[in-house]
Amino acid sequence: MTASVPDPPEEVPDEVLRTLEGSSDRQLREIIHYAQHLLRDHAPLTEAIDERDGENLVRIDEHGAYKTVVVERPNATGEARGPFAYHVQWEPAIDGDGGRYNWRYLGRFDADPGGE
Repeated sequence: MTASVPDPPEEVPDEVLRTLEGSSDRQLREIIHYAQHLLRDHAPLTEAIDERDGENLVRIDEHGAYKTVVVERPNATGEARGPFAYHVQWEPAIDGDGGRYNWRYLGRFDADPGGE
């Protein structure tokens, strides 16, 4: 079975297309890895992380390509109230238009881990 070759995007310069088409599988993997790095380094369309339903932002710590976000749930009680920490990173859309923040749960946030 022969793999079909997609039509190249019009926005990509011919020189880049020729380079890609002449690249080995190993080189293409490296190019993909490099391009993904470039996408992550571009500023998102919005710099603001919006509160999610039922949560209040307590703090946001910048760490270059990602942020640590601490939230509380004011309508919850006890342990369910929080605070909770998340690793938040901008993920560009595959088609290059827009993207979204991806939230990964880290756990309960203890502002005073020593218990003082």
